[in-house]
Amino acid sequence: MSLWKTLFDFVDKERTRFDNVRHDTHALQFEIESNIHFIVDGLALKLSAADIINGLETKAFEHAMSSGLRIRQATLSTKIIEGYKEFDKYLGEPSDVLVKKLYMKITVLRKLINAGKLDQDLKLKSLFRLLMLVHFHLAAKPLPKAKVKAKN
Repeated sequence: MSLWKTLFDFVDKERTRFDNVRHDTHALQFEIESNIHFIVDGLALKLSAADIINGLETKAFEHAMSSGLRIRQATLSTKIIEGYKEFDKYLGEPSDVLVKKLYMKITVLRKLINAGKLDQDLKLKSLFRLLMLVHFHLAAKPLPKAKVKAKN
């Protein structure tokens, strides 16, 4: 085998790996953003927490897990969560761990609902906040600053 063939095979393999990481990351970002919009619209339409949680998508995550969860890896930094103390417990967590925790929360909420525990409003709010965190983390953007209400 020639040196050029070996180099080509190596570059081709790395390019394929890079494309897979990019594809899985983008698919997860789209699914997470879609779930965020679904929660917002569901709450606006006064759907129950149970209906909203059962309507969340997980196909991209399931596909990513079956292929080894190949996503862009970074650790959660203070730059992303500045001003949100509740997320301090996730500092230093790698992307794949955050994604797994997010989808674990969706799975647990679905199981609770299927077991008849339909009142999951507080957990839905917590899930929404975690969706936002993971979405902004995967996009490598800081969470938006909370608006301070002026006193009159």
